[in-house]
Amino acid sequence: MEIIPRLFTRNDIVERVNWINNPLINNNMYFDLPASVKNTERWFESNIGSNIRIDFSFFNSQGSLIAMGGYTSINYVHNNAEFYVMVNPEMHGRGIGKKVSKWMFNYAFSIINLNKIFLYTNDDNIGAYKIYEDAGFKLEGVLRDHKWKNGKFHNRRIYGLLKSEWNNLDWKEHIVNEL
Repeated sequence: MEIIPRLFTRNDIVERVNWINNPLINNNMYFDLPASVKNTERWFESNIGSNIRIDFSFFNSQGSLIAMGGYTSINYVHNNAEFYVMVNPEMHGRGIGKKVSKWMFNYAFSIINLNKIFLYTNDDNIGAYKIYEDAGFKLEGVLRDHKWKNGKFHNRRIYGLLKSEWNNLDWKEHIVNEL
């Protein structure tokens, strides 16, 4: 499957809101719910020109939006950033998350020149953390009872991937063209 990345644009806002409000997405992520177009437009406007985050939209060859993701808290002193990804709820289980994530990891190390990517995932989100472990991420720890959602506390796993580890992975690819 071909993926076509581009920077997130205003045209993607409505779909982002729909995905965030979908339980297949928001059960494992921590958004203020319900998401609204108005608030998401404000979020988008507040991030224009930001150098501490980058957000992407991914399309298939037919032009359908299949995923969104990005890096937040980009730190150019420590050369690290937090990763996130969302797959179109109607397309879960097709390997899109894995393919998009690997493209984003390659982008982070090739273009942004990060030394480390880190991410958080729920302890019970086995499908997600298997993708990260298969991609070479190392479990750095478990934050016990770290987030409150749906009437209970949830453990959060923190994973990291170093550039030196990425350099030794068979799937790594240097990206030479920025978007």
